[in-house]
Amino acid sequence: MKKVLFVLPPSGTSEEAIDFAVKRAKKDGVTLAALYLLEKGLASEISEKFTDIGFIGDKPSTELSESIMKQQRQIGYEELGRVQIKAMEEGVGFEPVMEHGVPLERVLSLIASMDIGTVIIVRKRQKAIFKYFSRSLADEVKEKASCEVVVIEEQ
Repeated sequence: MKKVLFVLPPSGTSEEAIDFAVKRAKKDGVTLAALYLLEKGLASEISEKFTDIGFIGDKPSTELSESIMKQQRQIGYEELGRVQIKAMEEGVGFEPVMEHGVPLERVLSLIASMDIGTVIIVRKRQKAIFKYFSRSLADEVKEKASCEVVVIEEQ
């Protein structure tokens, strides 16, 4: 039986989005898989920003990168835990997934490997000008996924 895949945004997940995903899986009578992506290169980006503003020296330590990744994993565990609690309360099967890599590639790969029937993904509202310069992960998944994609708009 096909599953529902809920792609958690790295900036935090609203209770409304969690409720929607759990209720959709319950309505469909399927397992809810929740994905938290550890973005590839995030530690490097943060280190570069700290270096650029003069907060740290030219050669950040490996401890800084490890600390950033540890923090990102901790946030992922907390977000997945919030979804799991709601799923348990509603009697919905739950499968947590924490992946590292390029977001679009990981989502499309999981759709195929986990027998996903519906993807639920949150898109944060952008200012109009930014829409012309970049595409959101939600837009790319909607365009390329081989299954139904439900986009939740959030502030």
